[in-house]
Amino acid sequence: MTSSSNGIEIKEVIKQGDLEIIHIYNEERITNQILHPRSQKPGLALAGYPKYLNHKRVQIFGKTEMGYLNQLRQEEREKQLKNFFSLRVPAVIISEKQEVDSRFVSYAEKYKTPILISNLKASLLVARLSSFLYRHFSKKIRINGVLIDVMGLGILITGDSGIGKSETALELVNKGHRLISDDLIEFYLDSNDDPIGQSIDRIRKWIEVRGLGIINIADIFGMGAILLEKKLDLVIRLEKWSQKKQYDRLGEGKLYFNILEKEIPMFVLPVAPGRNLSTLIEVAAKYFMSRKNGSKSFIEYAYEKEN
Repeated sequence: MTSSSNGIEIKEVIKQGDLEIIHIYNEERITNQILHPRSQKPGLALAGYPKYLNHKRVQIFGKTEMGYLNQLRQEEREKQLKNFFSLRVPAVIISEKQEVDSRFVSYAEKYKTPILISNLKASLLVARLSSFLYRHFSKKIRINGVLIDVMGLGILITGDSGIGKSETALELVNKGHRLISDDLIEFYLDSNDDPIGQSIDRIRKWIEVRGLGIINIADIFGMGAILLEKKLDLVIRLEKWSQKKQYDRLGEGKLYFNILEKEIPMFVLPVAPGRNLSTLIEVAAKYFMSRKNGSKSFIEYAYEKEN
């Protein structure tokens, strides 16, 4: 099931966005809604050319913007401030603890705009805010399975209930790999259009293993065994071995898993006694990386030999 998010209040961004806000002017306006997933630097809008300024975006003022305003004559500066704030943007964030004077604040107050002072440099401020807003506004989907980081790859393990997904993930964590989420993963598309998986808050750090119960991974393996989110690179589907089904024996099959309209490479691993699934997944990760780096499959290699 997918969904898209509506606007988000400035106060929620301050609370959750890790923007290192150290002061707020016009604090009563932090209920303003952000309706766009990207921030913006005002640029030429401060010089009287606001055509390409999107009034739905949070505006970021770095040293360039503040330096430009501060070198203007007072009359011109007030004119540009009035023109800018009359566009009624949801909020202005000032980077690197730069100071603003009373006129700056009063124009913002007149047009109901909060001013947030951040400790961060403008580039980092833009990156963190964009990441947070994309998580909020992106289409989302929740999938049953286990998401785990294996050798830097985000691998989603899927399969029927009771097939051994959590047990396999536990063995991988025991080998030094890192868990993102067990049982239910929420995926969204980031600013690069890549699917990112994250845990649901209430089940983060927990993994259910039949016979042992619900285990706190952080307590047993340490916080280093947990990741908050991870880009999805590969899907491993576990299914019960069937003698009636033909499985890929030569590496020529190419399967994909569709998530948020993105095609993610997938391997199907049959589950049978004597098969070490955690080792097979580690090898699948190495095989996947070698193919991405240009290594040839057996079929491609044999074809080249024949020709």
